[in-house]
Amino acid sequence: MAYQPKNYRKFVATAATATLVASAIAPVASAADFKDVSSKYKEAVDFVVSKGASGTTATTFGTDANIKRGDAAVLLVKVLGLDTAKAPDAGFEDVNSRLAPYINALKEAGITAGKTETTFDPDAQITRGELAVWIYKGFGLEGESE
Repeated sequence: MAYQPKNYRKFVATAATATLVASAIAPVASAADFKDVSSKYKEAVDFVVSKGASGTTATTFGTDANIKRGDAAVLLVKVLGLDTAKAPDAGFEDVNSRLAPYINALKEAGITAGKTETTFDPDAQITRGELAVWIYKGFGLEGESE
């Protein structure tokens, strides 16, 4: 191994220590951490949580709750691992700063075009059809028909 200056070694040691402390303080959540996740949803919830999704509270995932378009965007972007930092502004005038990076990434990936050219409607409930399109496009699925 090549010689590394003392500052570099100190930085690596500090970073490694901080990572260990952070993981001990904030362990990764799982379906078992949420009191509303039945065995029917356990595997799916574990998957999306492993990708960075969070529950509606520290103890509930919200498996029976409706979901708004903005929150669905956050969930799908995390699951797909889309880059939120490099996506250009989507031009939606009704999107707040918390949701903007995720919605920008969805538009950049060609998964959504919004409700209109300038609105996304993040507070509306997402329809089953809208979600079907997002999943279809997001996972690059191809349908077959006769």
